Amino acid sequence: FFMDDCLQRLIDRIDSDGSLKNLTPSDCISKLIRLRLEMQAPYISTWPQALSIQAQPANVPTSFKQRAMLVDEISHAAGDNASDIDWYAKRTVLGGIYSTTEIYMLTDGSAG
Repeated sequence: FFMDDCLQRLIDRIDSDGSLKNLTPSDCISKLIRLRLEMQAPYISTWPQALSIQAQPANVPTSFKQRAMLVDEISHAAGDNASDIDWYAKRTVLGGIYSTTEIYMLTDGSAG
């Protein structure tokens, strides 16, 4: 539920924030990743447990689908509407960037 709710809140933000269209694709992606991760910030102390639940074999298909939908929404908001082989490569890279940033967030003890 939490992941689906966060995705919907991000989509609502994308739809209502006209300033995203004025950003470069990389700035838009950075802003959206930050917004999405800020939704998890209140739960940072228990987020490792959430990730372990998502990684359980029975939950992997749902977790993968949710992550793919998140990456797709961020890509579309950044202006990527490709439908060729680059579609897969770009989303794979973006998924890696998001996941790496999420993991880093768990280990970062600095303020903000």
